[in-house]
Amino acid sequence: MNSGDIMKKIRDCFVSLSPQLQIAARHILDAPDDVALYSMREMAARSSVKPATMARLAAKIGYENYNDFRNEFRQLISTPKTGFAARARLMQLKSHDAREKGLVSDVWGAERDNIEQTYQEITDEKLNDAASALVQAKTIYIVGLRKCFPVAYFFHYATRDFFDSCKLVHGYAGLFQEEISQINKGDIVLVIAFDPYTTETVKAANMARKSGAKIIAVTDSEVSPLATDADYIFIAANRSPSFYRSLVGALSIVQSLVAAVVTTLGDRAVTILEQSDKRRRENKVYWNI
Repeated sequence: MNSGDIMKKIRDCFVSLSPQLQIAARHILDAPDDVALYSMREMAARSSVKPATMARLAAKIGYENYNDFRNEFRQLISTPKTGFAARARLMQLKSHDAREKGLVSDVWGAERDNIEQTYQEITDEKLNDAASALVQAKTIYIVGLRKCFPVAYFFHYATRDFFDSCKLVHGYAGLFQEEISQINKGDIVLVIAFDPYTTETVKAANMARKSGAKIIAVTDSEVSPLATDADYIFIAANRSPSFYRSLVGALSIVQSLVAAVVTTLGDRAVTILEQSDKRRRENKVYWNI
């Protein structure tokens, strides 16, 4: 069994796991390299479960003990074909306890790994297909609440000139349910959320499924409630030494979607941008010294 098989088996049996095993499994799905880098006790602490839970999960996947389970992941990151990030992680595996790292180093290392991990699963074809769906949609709904609102707002801000019917759903004055109730077949809904998932964002994804609209999910795991039956799934790595999940991976995905939309629109996008830039300068939107 290789690590790819392990990950698939964890995803396939995820819904049948106990709540505690699901918590442990989710951490492994989100950050598989942690299994190689840290002991069972450290992994349990990072996943907020007991060490015995990690051992039970390894047994559930088919391993006699946790060390055999861990060795599969160590073998993966020791393989040169996985690139510079994998070799950096291998170095960490050998010496991550050798010295204390400062906050700047911790943050930079986490964000660098977030970008590397996020883009391992993204292809030009995947981006362009999602961009084409956005261009062809009757109405675009963008839903990203609480900590994910800045990501949703950026997409709306960056594409507002391209799409006549693009709605940033925010639920002001208690109107969230009314806003998402207008989603119909032929529309597309961009939903953005990380664990713990905001209830309203999950409801928006469910409404999209029910109405037959397409879904672009930017989320943190293939077992995320946003990923279920989504047409386009983009997994954003979001590890952080801070108490909030990192938004760097998700923001980079959304920026890539914006770039793909511009590419898809071609000359039309250039014309629109020229006109909007001219209009803003005439209206003195930009400071001119």
